[in-house]
Amino acid sequence: MRQFQKSGKVIFTLICFLISASGYPHTDKSDKKQGKDAAITKEITASLELWNNSARNRDVNHFMELFDNNEAILAVGSDSGEVFKGREQIENWMKTLFARRGFSWDMKRVDIDHNGNTAWVFMDGYMIVTNDKGKTVKFPYRFTGILVKVKNTWKWRLFDGSVPGGH
Repeated sequence: MRQFQKSGKVIFTLICFLISASGYPHTDKSDKKQGKDAAITKEITASLELWNNSARNRDVNHFMELFDNNEAILAVGSDSGEVFKGREQIENWMKTLFARRGFSWDMKRVDIDHNGNTAWVFMDGYMIVTNDKGKTVKFPYRFTGILVKVKNTWKWRLFDGSVPGGH
C-alpha cells in the first residue's frame, strides 16, 4: 500500500509538471505574437497620423509619398464622381482640393488589422475641413484604407471615404 502511495505521489507530481510545462511555450508564443501585432498596429497608427497631418497641412508632396508607387492605387472620395486611379489622377485631385482647403480627421473609432505585408484600417469619426480663411466645418465621416508594407513603410493602396447616411 505504501508503494502505491509513493508511486501515486510521483505520478501526480509528474502530471502537474507536464501540465504546467506544456502550457508555458504556448503562452510564450502567444505573448510574442501579441507583441508583434502591437508593434505593427503602432506602425500603422503612425502612418495614419502622417496621413492626417499631411492633409491638414495641405502638403501634396508628403501626402503622395504615403501612397504606394503603383498605378493601381485608388482614392475614392465621398462625392459623386470622386474616383481617382493612379498617382497622376490622385495627385491632381489633391492639388485641386488642397488649393482651397485642408482636411483632417477626428478619429473616434479606428480598427486596424493586418496579414503579412497587407493591412486594412477603418475609421469612423469626423472630417474637419478648414478653408483659406481658417474657418472649419466638422461633419461625420468614415474611411476604409488598404495599406501595404514597402521597405519597412506602410503605404496606401486604397482610400475609400464616405459620409454616413442620416447625417
